[in-house]
Amino acid sequence: MDGIPGTPPYGYGYGTEYGPRPISPEQRVAKRLGVVLLVFTAAFGLTLAVIIGQRLSDQSLAVMAGAVCGVAASIPPSLLIIWVTRRKQEQRMPYAGPYPPVVVVQPPAAYPPGVGEGAGRYLPPVYAPMSNIPVQREFVVVGEE
Repeated sequence: MDGIPGTPPYGYGYGTEYGPRPISPEQRVAKRLGVVLLVFTAAFGLTLAVIIGQRLSDQSLAVMAGAVCGVAASIPPSLLIIWVTRRKQEQRMPYAGPYPPVVVVQPPAAYPPGVGEGAGRYLPPVYAPMSNIPVQREFVVVGEE
């Protein structure tokens, strides 16, 4: 049986072939070169760290160790923050559409007896008294004698 049409086959391979996919010689060389470069880089870094560690004083080694430990301690909280923010973005609520219109109905105001009975029960506008005399403003400059 070939399985359900449109689904990938079980096992290795693609189509009807089973087994690992063939790797071209260029890909093999690139893989080996990458591994060799990784080993040489690690060996160089380790040798450099040993040489520098032997020549530095105890105080400078303590400062470097503190810096390395500080960076190492900041990695887990940073990863946690990234994980939480991505999780919140995935859990956003779907768009529910526009909100229905909001209608606010106020009850009529309680007026004193005899006010507003003729003109639709509205209070007359109240104007603040204004004088025509300009007021002289006084300014104080700080630092001047």
